[in-house]
Amino acid sequence: MEIRIDKLESPAVLALLREHLDSLAPTAPAESRHALDL
Repeated sequence: MEIRIDKLESPAVLALLREHLDSLAPTAPAESRHALDL
């Protein structure tokens, strides 16, 4: 794992957030999923 500072709009960060939200979809109701609006 590599941890570094990056812009929130970078493709890697957006992909990570999308993967995380997609993994929540089957188990968490929509009103319980919170994320930045990027």
